Amino acid sequence: MTVVAARVREIVVVHDVSCPRCSRIAHELPGCVTVPVRPRSCSEPRLAEIYPNLPTAVARCARPAIGVVRIDGSVRWWQGLAGAVGLLPVLRPGAGARAVGLLREAARGR
Repeated sequence: MTVVAARVREIVVVHDVSCPRCSRIAHELPGCVTVPVRPRSCSEPRLAEIYPNLPTAVARCARPAIGVVRIDGSVRWWQGLAGAVGLLPVLRPGAGARAVGLLREAARGR
């Protein structure tokens, strides 16, 4: 495990549950990473309260996002395909292509 990976507590996936292509990432991403994955719906009423630095486009269900939660509780958000960068430190060996495919599909949305 790298030093950077040791600082990651979990991954938060914010997606539109009404979109099957978008929801797939929440179900399949845990098999690609070494930390827990917490799926959250972009339509959750208190989502912006729970994650105050959540990008507006994500809260409006306009874009999916990956939140990298550090051990100190801070969250770094990556929208769309940029989420691949956030996942790099916690990817399982050989899971990069699958993770990018899931992000690509979620970014295309409906």
